[in-house]
Amino acid sequence: MRKAGLVACAVALVMLLAVPASADLLDPFDNMSAPPGTFFLAGYFSYMDLPDYESDGQTVTTDFKAWNFILRPVWFGPKIAGKMSWGLNAAIPVGQYSMDGEDTQSGLGDIAISPFIFLYENEKNGLYVSFWEFVYMPTGKYDENNPDTSLSLDAWQSQSQLAVGWYPSAFGLDWTVNYWYRGESNELNIDYTDAIESDLILHYTFGMGLTVGVMGSFWWDTTEMKIDGQDVPNTKGHRYAAGLNAMYPITESFILSARWLNNFDVEANSKGNWFYLRAVYVF
Repeated sequence: MRKAGLVACAVALVMLLAVPASADLLDPFDNMSAPPGTFFLAGYFSYMDLPDYESDGQTVTTDFKAWNFILRPVWFGPKIAGKMSWGLNAAIPVGQYSMDGEDTQSGLGDIAISPFIFLYENEKNGLYVSFWEFVYMPTGKYDENNPDTSLSLDAWQSQSQLAVGWYPSAFGLDWTVNYWYRGESNELNIDYTDAIESDLILHYTFGMGLTVGVMGSFWWDTTEMKIDGQDVPNTKGHRYAAGLNAMYPITESFILSARWLNNFDVEANSKGNWFYLRAVYVF
């Protein structure tokens, strides 16, 4: 593939950097610890519709769509020194991506593994602070001739997350701040942008157990994308989004939640909507 073709692919690939094959999915009470030995199994059914890519005042219609199912097991180990909760979790995605002018592809995405530890937890005042480190392995399907619809970035990634949960009453707050580091694609010599991301949910739980919330999210690239060590102009962008969230416990062990998020202000990123339904079973 010639250099000009690489540049075109790289610019289009920016839109995929926050595609939902990711462990970074936030719902109410996600930042609360659980008793030692607790095991959660979550399944996310996700759909993204991102029709337009915007960069440097120009809009390109890409009609990008992504379907995903993400299986996420979460386990809490015995407390460290009887005080600090910790555990392990993973994200195993499968999906289908489509885009104008590209082959539709489906299969396995990049698997993530993650240890986590709670730095502070106080049940009395409902405050929890934790740290999570996600490592994304380039396990997914990748086609260098159709990178925009590949289910993998063909690069190692890490996501360092500080998470805060505050649940003083029926009102609650969940907040995460992430730093994303991405390596280089072996096939196309693309060094992806690093980024800072944050999600915030303000929520309220009614007497019947229904929790509803409003959500805000931002994504800021901290570097330009590089090809063969050279910066690609206009690839350092941002994304601002807002949406709604709802969660309801069907039983004490089975919980359903749903989220809608709209990217309303973007640069070197894609506008559109992201929906997902989550089912969680607590063992």
